[in-house]
Amino acid sequence: MTQGTDKPKVRETIKRLGQCIELISMDPHFHDITVGLFLKDRLLTIWSYSPVPGTDERIRTIRDRLVALGDLATVDGTTNQASVPSGDILLQPLKFAFREAVEKEPDELPSGPMEVPDNKSNLTFSVTGEDKSGVYVYTVTTNGDSPRADARVKAAVGGFMRYGECERVTPESFRFPDGQQHDGFVRLLLPYARNVSAVERMLAAEESEGQMTTQTLGFSQT
Repeated sequence: MTQGTDKPKVRETIKRLGQCIELISMDPHFHDITVGLFLKDRLLTIWSYSPVPGTDERIRTIRDRLVALGDLATVDGTTNQASVPSGDILLQPLKFAFREAVEKEPDELPSGPMEVPDNKSNLTFSVTGEDKSGVYVYTVTTNGDSPRADARVKAAVGGFMRYGECERVTPESFRFPDGQQHDGFVRLLLPYARNVSAVERMLAAEESEGQMTTQTLGFSQT
């Protein structure tokens, strides 16, 4: 397909499905197809132009993983759509959840306690949540010994502010902007929040590797 005929098709897709909030140029688990996440009102749609047999089933798998990661709801009668059932639409966490749903091993889903080892000390981060007068507040604590424990906790809270659109409540605690409980996002983002500088480098590298956008090349056909 030529670029000239590609562009109208891309514009038509955007009009129908809404804004493309994230685009994965190569799905490492299914023929390197390009997969996009679209948002229209409170409806999320996963879409690919790929004609490869099995694409629809792969998209269903991605959708189901995204729902599990982001505490979303499946849309009845669809294999590629999910909805945000309540609260704010948190774009940054949704982008991370979509990338995780596509790029990580298909049988991998974060589960269990919200904790992870620190990669800059011998500490382990733990996050717990509590409803405080109608606002759900998450608190970061550490297990282990380190003279920098307080600083590492503050840095982790800063990571949630950077990647989760969260607001700092105290040096050790944060909340999401809608004040609601989002354990799925906390569990997903904790490994990223512990090391903002490394994640920034990773994201910059991914963006520089021939990033495609829906305004230029559209989606890969393979």
